[in-house]
Amino acid sequence: MKIVRVFFIVVLVFVILVPCTTAKPGDYEYKIVNYVALGDSIAGGYGLEDVPKESYVGRVAAALEDRYGAVRLKNFGENGLRSDELLEILEEEDNGQHASYVEAIQEADLITLSIGSNDLLQYLSRDVNLQDLKKNGDRLFTEACRKFSENIPGILDIISRNAPNAQIFVNNIYNPCNDISFGISEEAAKNLEQMAEQYIQKLNRGFETKRVQSVFNPKKKTKNSQRYTLVDVKGAFEQSDEKLINMMISWRSIDPHPNREGHRVIAELIIPRIELNK
Repeated sequence: MKIVRVFFIVVLVFVILVPCTTAKPGDYEYKIVNYVALGDSIAGGYGLEDVPKESYVGRVAAALEDRYGAVRLKNFGENGLRSDELLEILEEEDNGQHASYVEAIQEADLITLSIGSNDLLQYLSRDVNLQDLKKNGDRLFTEACRKFSENIPGILDIISRNAPNAQIFVNNIYNPCNDISFGISEEAAKNLEQMAEQYIQKLNRGFETKRVQSVFNPKKKTKNSQRYTLVDVKGAFEQSDEKLINMMISWRSIDPHPNREGHRVIAELIIPRIELNK
């Protein structure tokens, strides 16, 4: 009987001293990682046979699932999307896509972004007058790079404000003309590569301006100051001996997207650097 009394005393003390925890709505989702992929057709996995398995977005999602147990992926990758169009979606409340984008970003633990290629490609992938492009191309491409450098800080600022605790990976722009497979002469391919390189370098500088850095590195440092990571896709592609780009050029037909191996390389640049507070 004495043993019984001691048992009940121990139980009573435990109940009094240990605070009662009440399950809250959504607690069962605590270990679910919310991953949002933003951007153009590269984020969307254009041209791949099995996008969930082969795309860099799908590979990152699989790695998150292995590491954290569960992942909720929302992939907003859209063919042909330019930086000004993405900025409009994020800024304009009357845009039909605005609410779904912002809601997903606000819930995100991890965000990846691929944007900028179409700011240049818009002048090559439509039915343009080649003589006019030769005459005015420098002006058009230079202006596109300037506008991109204005758009990208706005995009990242909105993402940062709506997802203050999310880790953000932003891919820079690779030169697809480094891996042209057919359709034009070797000399023409070399000229195209050199022409593309100068504008891609200008475009990529937009990711590293003081305006972009000020979004993530304010004067007063916080634990979230370093959560923006610029992924050097361009450098990785140039250093690889593999064929990573599905680059084919024929008469007014261009496919500059990464192939399956290219997406693998992008994923391998991101996955080891993921550090979520989950």
